[in-house]
Formats: sequence, C-alpha cells, structure tokens
Amino acid sequence: MRELALWLAMSKRQREVAMRRMDALAGWKPEEGSGEPAAAAAAAGLKKNHSYEMAKAWRAAPSLASVEVLTAAPRARVSDYDHAVGAHVTTAFDEVSANGGIVISEVVERLAVLAAADLGQIPSFATLRRKVLEEQRRRERRTRPGVHLNFDCCAFTMANLDRPERTAFAIVDRRTQLVLGAALGDARRAGHGYGLAAGDALRRIGTGSLKEVAWAERLEQTELVTGLDDGLLKIGVEAAWAELPVVQPAGKPGRYLRRAAGDRMGRMLFLSADRLAKSTGGDAQEAEDAVDDAARLQVEVEIHNAAILPDLEGDPASGPSAGLIAALEFFARRPHHRPSEQPEPA
Repeated sequence: MRELALWLAMSKRQREVAMRRMDALAGWKPEEGSGEPAAAAAAAGLKKNHSYEMAKAWRAAPSLASVEVLTAAPRARVSDYDHAVGAHVTTAFDEVSANGGIVISEVVERLAVLAAADLGQIPSFATLRRKVLEEQRRRERRTRPGVHLNFDCCAFTMANLDRPERTAFAIVDRRTQLVLGAALGDARRAGHGYGLAAGDALRRIGTGSLKEVAWAERLEQTELVTGLDDGLLKIGVEAAWAELPVVQPAGKPGRYLRRAAGDRMGRMLFLSADRLAKSTGGDAQEAEDAVDDAARLQVEVEIHNAAILPDLEGDPASGPSAGLIAALEFFARRPHHRPSEQPEPA
C-alpha cells in the first residue's frame, strides 16, 4: 500500500523516469560483474556519482522512494513550534468554556497568551486560529456519525494530477468530519458525481475502512450543494417522494469540505467556487485518463479518515441506520442526465 500511494502520487512523466531508473539499477549488479557503472548511470539518466548513491539506497530498500522522482511537497510540516502551540489549545478551550459557551475568537486570544508564555513570542493569528479550529473539529467528533450528511463538490488541485484541476464530489458526515464517499466528476453533472460518491460510501461502509464504526441510530438531515447541475434543484421533492429524511439544496461549493478539513485535505488544495466550471470533466477519453487521479483522491480520503477514526467509537455490530443506507442507495441509483440531455416526458 505504501508503494501504491507513492506510485499514485507520481505524474506520468515521473513514472517513466522511475521505471527507467529501476530498470538500470536492477540490471547493474557490480558484485556479479554485470554491467558498467557509466552505462548504468547513462541508462538511468544520472551522473555517475549520483547513480552510485541511488544504487546503494536501492539495495538497502528497493522502493519507489529510493529512485528520487517524487517531488511532491510533504503532506504536512509539523514543527516543534506547532507542537508547542498545540500543547496549549486544549487548556485554552477548557478555560474559555468554563465561562460559558465557546467563542472561537476568545479561545484564540487565550491560546495566544498561553503559547507566548511558553515560546517567548506570540504566534501568528493564522497559526493560532488553525490550531483552534482543528481542536474544535476534534471535539465535535465525540458523537456517532450518520445523523447529518453534507453533499459537497469543490474544485481542487494537487501535485502531480494528470490535469491541473479536478472537481471532487464528497459525502461528509457533519458531526465527525468523516468523508463517507468521494469521486471525481463534472460540476455540470453533479447528480452523477454524487451518485459515484454514494456508491463509494456504500463500499466503504460495507467492506471498507468504515465497516467497524459505531453509527447513529437515525439519519435526520441532508444538505446538498447543487454545483452547476440544475437538475438537483428539485432534489428535496424527489427525496420526499422516496420517503427519505429532509434533503435540502444548499449554497456555495466547497463550504462543507472546508468545514471538515480546512483549505486542504492532505495534498488536496481546495479552490474557490468560481473555478468549478473550469474543473469540469470532458469526453470519454478524459474519463479514462482520470483513473489515476480518482485513485489519488481515494488515497487522500483514506488518510483524512484515518486521523479521525481513533476518536470515534467502534462497534461493528451497530451497523449504519436504514435511513442512511436508503439515502446513499437513492443517490447511487438515481438516473442522471448529461447537460444536453432531457428526460423523456412521462
């Protein structure tokens, strides 16, 4: 799985370079007298000294990481400074809540005082607020998922995507910030994108990483961002006819994903709502080319959820509610039309 994650993080060009280097390293075995160092270096596209260093790393740990083509930035840089601020955020929350309800600005102010006493300087407002919002999300997870769902779509970019921008469709549990399901799609066919995400959620709940979560007994509400798909404006009526809990069309794309994860989810950088139209899909060939990017999205979702799951109850016997399953099946099976298509008259 580690090698798969590295492979998916590479662009097509980086994969070609990696394969060329691995072929050269595999063929050059100096202990057996096979191959010339200069020829092996040339085949790998490296200088001779660099090829010696890479060969040593490869023999110690034959991995994609050893061939040095993955140039993506680290998922997160957590410094001692971040740890120092994070060490005081729980205290700041507890002290402010002792005076009544939580006001984020008051928690930020208290955290600034506590962190400054430890560090000798006041951290930036952005750092303080980020830590406070992370702690707020963590505290909100002290409940079972499956009560309130948010369907959201958002343009995003990520290092080594096969296209500069994509549109992600996600089903987010509002209370825990778990991403139940996700898929790539076209904002003009948001219904189709949500259908794919719902199918992914059913898989993840049934046999995937969420199968042992303790679920709420009842789904009460669903909110859905319609994207650029006018066919979803009447989704509340359709859901009512299907006897589902209230499904309410909602506003700005990306609002729920940002609430769950901030401006980034792992390597994914969420873009502004006006980029949605530019990040739509294309023809059949484009859909085929999106396979690797779809897998990259799934990797980020799994990593996001893995950070949340330890905070939640586990109870594989509880099972998701009938309403939750019915809602996901409703979206997964709902007919979808291309922008140029119109449903046949009844």
